[in-house]
Amino acid sequence: MEENAKKTPPATRARNKRHYIKMLAEGRCTQCGVVDDRIRQGRCRCAECNEKSHPNRQRFRTEEQRQSENDEKREWARMRKAAHVCVSCGTQDANTISGRSYCKQCATKRAYRQRETWDYEHEKALRDARREKWRKDGLCTNCGHEKEEPDKAMCLNCRVRAKLRKEKHKINNGWLPRGFNGKCYQCNREQAIPGKRLCQSCYEKKIEVLRENSKHRAQAKEG
Repeated sequence: MEENAKKTPPATRARNKRHYIKMLAEGRCTQCGVVDDRIRQGRCRCAECNEKSHPNRQRFRTEEQRQSENDEKREWARMRKAAHVCVSCGTQDANTISGRSYCKQCATKRAYRQRETWDYEHEKALRDARREKWRKDGLCTNCGHEKEEPDKAMCLNCRVRAKLRKEKHKINNGWLPRGFNGKCYQCNREQAIPGKRLCQSCYEKKIEVLRENSKHRAQAKEG
């Protein structure tokens, strides 16, 4: 709407609103007041008024037309995201400046719609199928990227994030992390030796294990 366009007076808006509510309550078209099959189906406008409101709307589209429209929407979304504006409404706020695709208002609306239509079982089946495909392809089962260590299920970045989430969950539930307040990192009960991460008992056990392992390696080399 142009900036110099005249705004509708408040009294006219109130009168239009009263008329709209009245027609809606009586089950009639909110514009002309007639009753037809479209109104009986629960719509607010009759077929004639609806055609006048959308004169150039195409009822049926081919697959090529839908694909072309989707490609155009994706291109607009990429350009808007590159310009740090919301891909839905085109506004800019702290969310879009920080690199997110949606502004705060659109992100809230989108999250609400997703919660209303969320199907846990369907999404779980899709997630499990996706992870199984990534596992067969030798990719990270969490993000789908290449792994640094083939014998691990996740890449290094995802493993670090999972460990941080686990520790944060423990802290929120009253579990203190290992090594907290000078405790032994192994047993998390006794005080650690000054300058080390293990207590005296765990330190001696660790030394004994290392000695046994070194003996086995030496015997394997001699054999």
